Amino acid sequence: DDVLELFKKTLPSLMQVQETQQEVVSEALQLVRAASRGGVHPRLDLIALALRGKKMNFDKVITMIDEMASTLKKEQEDDNSKKQYCEKEFDETEDRFKELKHEKERLDQKHSNLKQDIADTKESIAKLEQGISDLDKAVAEATETRKEEHEDYVKSTAQDQAAVEILEFAKNRLQKFYNPKLYKEGPKRELSEEEKMYAAYGGDIGTTLAPGGLAGTGVTAGFIQLNAAAEPGPAPAVGGYTKQKGGGVLGMIDRLVNDLKTEMNQHKLEEEDAQEDYEKLMADSAAKRAADSKAIAEHSSALAEAQMDLSEVNDNLKANQKNSAETHGYNQDLHKSCDFLLENFETREKARTEEIEALDKAKAVLSGADVELLQTSRSRKFLSRK
Repeated sequence: DDVLELFKKTLPSLMQVQETQQEVVSEALQLVRAASRGGVHPRLDLIALALRGKKMNFDKVITMIDEMASTLKKEQEDDNSKKQYCEKEFDETEDRFKELKHEKERLDQKHSNLKQDIADTKESIAKLEQGISDLDKAVAEATETRKEEHEDYVKSTAQDQAAVEILEFAKNRLQKFYNPKLYKEGPKRELSEEEKMYAAYGGDIGTTLAPGGLAGTGVTAGFIQLNAAAEPGPAPAVGGYTKQKGGGVLGMIDRLVNDLKTEMNQHKLEEEDAQEDYEKLMADSAAKRAADSKAIAEHSSALAEAQMDLSEVNDNLKANQKNSAETHGYNQDLHKSCDFLLENFETREKARTEEIEALDKAKAVLSGADVELLQTSRSRKFLSRK
C-alpha cells in the first residue's frame, strides 16, 4: 500500500519531467533554428538534427555543442591571425613596390647621367686626339718651313760671303794701282825640282800662285747668282788717260762690303730668332702633346669606369625588373589568398558569433534540463529500492 501510494505521488512528477524534457528540446531546437535562419550554418543544422533524433541524449548533444563552439572559436582565431598576416603582408608589399619604384627612378637617372657622361667623354677624347693630330701636322709643317728657311739662310750667307771676298780681291787689285803700298801679294807657291833647275838656268817661271776660282779671284761660290740685268757704267770720256786717285772706287767697294756684312749680320740675327722661335714651338708642342696624351689617358680611364658603372646599372635595372615582377606575382597570390577573407571577415565573424551564442544558449537550456533529469533519475532509483 505504501509503495502504491508513493507511485501515485511520483507518477505525475514523471509525466511532468517528460513534458519538461520535450519543452527543453523544443526550446533548444527553436534557438538553434532561429540562429540558422538567413544563412548557411551546417553546424547548427547538425545540432538540430541531433535534437530531433529519437535516441537523443543530452550529454552527447552538449558534448557536440562544446566541440562545435571550440571549433568555431579556433576558426575565428585562425581568421584573426590570417587577417593580421594579410594586412601586414599587403603593407609590406606596398612598401616594397614603393622601394622598387624609387630604386628604378634612381637607376634610370643614373643610367641617363652615365650615358651622357660617356658621350661627353668620348667627344672630349675625339677632340684631344684631333688636336694632337693637328698639332703633329703643324709641327711637321713648321719643321719643313724651318728647314727651308735655314737652307735659304746658308745659301744667302754663302753668296754674300763670296761677294765680299770678290770685292776684297778687287779692292786689293785696285790698291796695287792706286795705293801700291797697301797692295798685298798673293802667297808664293813652292817650286818643284824641275822648276828649280829651270829657274837656275835663267828661266822665268813665276812664284805667285795662279789665281783660281771665280774670274781669277780665287773665290769659289757655287750658289752665287749674278744680276744679269745690271747695266754697265758709262763709257770713259774720249781723251788722254789721267791716273786718278782710287778713293771713289775703293770707297764704293768698302760701302758694298759693309752693306753685305750688315746684311749678313741681319740674316744671322733673323736666323737665330727663327731658330729660337722654332725650338720654343717644338718645346711648347711637346708639352702640349704630353698634356693632351695624359688627358686622353685620364679620359679613357674615366670612360672605362663609366662603362663599367653603366653595365652594373643595367644589371641592377634587370634585377629591379625581375624583383618587380616577382613582387607583383606575390601580390596577386596574396590577393587570391586574402581577398575573400578580408572582404567577408566581418560577415564570417558575425556568423560565428551568432552560432556560438546559439550553441551556448542551447547548451544552457539542455544543461538545465539535464539537472532535472538527474534528480528524477535518482528518484527512480529510490523507488526501485523500495
